[in-house]
Parts: sequence; structure tokens; C-alpha cells
Amino acid sequence: MQALLLALNLVGAQRPAPSTSSPLGLPVAAVVNKYCVSCHDGEMKKGGLDLDNLSHADVTQHADEWERVVRKLRARQMPPLGKARPAERAYEEVVSRLSAMLDRAATKHPNPGRTETFRRLNRTEYQNAIRDLLALDIDAAALLPKDDVSHGFDNVTVGNLSPTLLSRYLSAAQKVSRLAVGLPHGVPGGDTFRLRPDLTQEEHVEGLPLGTRGGALLVHTFPRDGECEIQIRLTRDRNEEIEGLHEPHELEVLLDRECVKRFTVAPPADKNFDTVDAPLQVRLPVAAGPHQLGVTFLKNPSELLETKRQPYNAHYNLHRHPRLTPAIYQISIHGPYGSKEPGDTPSRRQIFGCRPTKPGEEDRCAERVLSALMRRAYRRPVTSEDLKGPMAFYRKARAEQGFEAGIEAALSAVLVSPEFLFRIEHDPAGVAPGTVYRLGDLALASRLSFFLWSSIPDDELLGTAERGELHQPKVLEKQVRRMLADSRARNLVSNFAEQWLYLRNLESLTPDLRLFPDF
Repeated sequence: MQALLLALNLVGAQRPAPSTSSPLGLPVAAVVNKYCVSCHDGEMKKGGLDLDNLSHADVTQHADEWERVVRKLRARQMPPLGKARPAERAYEEVVSRLSAMLDRAATKHPNPGRTETFRRLNRTEYQNAIRDLLALDIDAAALLPKDDVSHGFDNVTVGNLSPTLLSRYLSAAQKVSRLAVGLPHGVPGGDTFRLRPDLTQEEHVEGLPLGTRGGALLVHTFPRDGECEIQIRLTRDRNEEIEGLHEPHELEVLLDRECVKRFTVAPPADKNFDTVDAPLQVRLPVAAGPHQLGVTFLKNPSELLETKRQPYNAHYNLHRHPRLTPAIYQISIHGPYGSKEPGDTPSRRQIFGCRPTKPGEEDRCAERVLSALMRRAYRRPVTSEDLKGPMAFYRKARAEQGFEAGIEAALSAVLVSPEFLFRIEHDPAGVAPGTVYRLGDLALASRLSFFLWSSIPDDELLGTAERGELHQPKVLEKQVRRMLADSRARNLVSNFAEQWLYLRNLESLTPDLRLFPDF
């Protein structure tokens, strides 16, 4: 009798066969019931999963849990080794069916999450936007303070806009607009480029002629035709003596890869090192626009010294690793001198889409110029209301200094407008908070360009969005492929991936020279 009762209990304890009415379907339910539920039922609940109850509920109500199951099965991590496991064909069928159910559920009930819809352009985006808007290369790091970083990313939300930050935006807009338009403003300006102090400068710099070592290759935009003065200062140690200057060295100044001046740098007989780099300056005529300026040393012939081998190749520290040869500390560019009229630069060609031939045409031409710039800067069509503010700045400056000065003032106003500095996405009218809605084409174009290019949309992308075609799958795919083929897509690696993988932090790390002597 006891044996009969025990047998009946064992039979009753067996798990019932999966129901054909299970939301998972018979093939999936059979595998889950046979291989998974023994550990993931309401009693054991290993890993926090109760598949016994989940298998009888709608998949859409527990999508996150079933996503975990799919990932484990796809990686063949479950059932664990040592337990009974389904055949490979069963694995593939279950993963395929569950994935299809989850995809259908996601399509029916989309949940894309909620991102910030009010962001400020970071320095990289600001720099790229100026490049694409005005055909002007700038160094945003020299104009704007460092961006806040969260989890490696600096595409920050608005945060606190301090008076200092607002002041920097104003000064940056003025400097950029002056450089782009190219009008003379009183005393000629200047820029100084300082090289990193931990650069050895004993090897060839990419872009400079072969047979040279160290120095720098700068891309500098000269606002007008005229004469510019180049000044060079060499690196000194804490005793104000030029490092590594033990014999004469030849120093070249190159403009667009052509040597324009050569200096001989030699140790001073009287130990007065101020006399060494004081003559390292040259004044030369330069046409307006971007130019490559190179300053470098001719590399002296190498000799095999019969001395004890140096343990490290990092020669930039006076006491630990002294320099073997002189190095450049900074390069200063002053001017242009003797310039009265702006030259023909890419920026001016980009800005001035029309030229008034008489005073009566100036306002109409200004509206045309500003409308084209604001459409790209604001990433949307421009209204007459948008034009009122910049046109007010234009009219005031035009009355005092002329048409181009008015455009410069209006451009400064555009570059400090919230419509340019901030990426703002407005929720559609009548949409309840937390409700999923489809992005408009203009917002989609902006997201796409800032993700792939870290910059503003170009004319083709913006035009496609304005026509309401960008959301169409085939059109969207075509635009994405076109944008990825563009050289600006490198920002997807240099900006997004470097933040995502914390690669930017490598510059702040110093390798142990004993472990990596050739670094």
C-alpha cells in the first residue's frame, strides 16, 4: 500500500506536458518546460527568473526577462554545463521563435526610451559646426572652456550656464565672425601656438618634408592679404638655457610646403641664450585664406656613439631624460600688416551668396545672406520672425561701417543664438508625458548628423528633411550610407567611440619608461 501511494505521489509530482495554448507556442514551451523550469520555477527562481509563470503570460508583458533568456540561449550559457541540454537545432528554433515574438512585441509597443531633448553643443560639435557653416577651421579648445563629462561622454545637457561661459560664447562669436568676414579692426591681431612640453621632437613630423625632425605643422587662416610676422621661441630648461643646443642646427620656416626662411641656431659664445632665438622671426606676404605653416629642424646625420646605451628614448626632461637636440617651444603669428581690404577666402565665398550693386539692394541681399546661414545654423527653415534680431544688428552696424560690417554683426548674433548653441526638440502638441511618438524629420536629421558627423546637417540632408521624406526607410538608409561614406564620418570614431571607450583618457596617462623604453 505504501509503495502504491509513493508511486502515485511521484506521478503527481511530474510536471504536466506543455499546453498547446501556451503564449510561447508548443516548441518553445516544450524546451522551457523540459530544460529550464526545474531551476527557474516559482520555488527555485534562480537568477530571479520564474519561467514557470512567465511561460503562461503574454511575452509583451515580460519582454526584459525573455530578452535575458534569449541572450543566454544564444550564447549557449544555459542550461549550464553538466545539465541536460537541448539539441543544437532546438537551440536555434527556440532562439528564432523567441526573437521573432520579441520583435513583434517591440514593433507593436515601441519603447525607445527617453533621451535629453535640450542639449548644448560641446566643443567638438561647435568646432565642426563652424567649419561646415562658414568653411572656417577654428580651435574651439582655445575659445571655450572644457566640457563637463559624465561616464566618458561630453555631449552634455544644458546644466548651469555660468556668466563666464556666456561671456566665452560671446567672445568666441565675435572672433569667429571677424575671422570669417575678414574686415580690418584696428591693430593687427595675433595667435600663439605652444607645443606640448613632453614632445621629444627628435623624429619626423607627418606632413613636414622628409629629412626634418620635430617642430609643428599648423593650419592657420589668415583673414586678409598682407604681411605676417612669424616668431619662434625654443624650449628652455629651468635655468633659462636652451635645451639640447650643443652644436649648430638648421631651422626652416615653410609656407604651404615651400621653404621661405632658414635660420642657423648655434650655441652662444657668451652663454647669453636670449640672443639665440631673438632673431628667429620673419615677415612675409601671405594671401588671405587657410595656409599650412611649418617650422622644423633639418635632421643632422646620425652617428653611432661609443657610449653607454641610453635606457629611454624620451628626451624632454632636464634631469631625468635631457634633450639631445633643441626643440621648439612656441610659434607666434602676428598680422596681417598693411592690409586694407579683405581677401578672397573660402569663408567669404560661403557667406556672401549675393553682392549688392547699389545701396537700395543691401537690405534684401542681407536678408538673403542671413537666411541661408541661419537655415544651416538653426537646422530648420527660417521665418521672418527669426530674421528680426540679426537684421537689427545688421542695420545698426551697417549705418556706422557699411554692408559687410553689418553682416559681421548679424553673424555674431546668429552664433550666440540659442537656436544655434542648443539642440532643442519640442514635444508635439497634445502628446501626454511619457507617450511614445515618432520624431519629426528635422529632429531626425539633426540627431543623425550630430551622431555620425558631430556637426550640423548639410544641405542635402536638411532638404530631405524639409520635404518630409527622411523618415521613409529607403530614403533614410540612402542618407545614412551617403553620410558614412563622407570624410566627416570619422567623427563617429574620433568623437563618439573615443568617449564611449575612454580612449581620450590615454593622453593623460604616462607610460612607465622602464617598462616601455621605446614608447
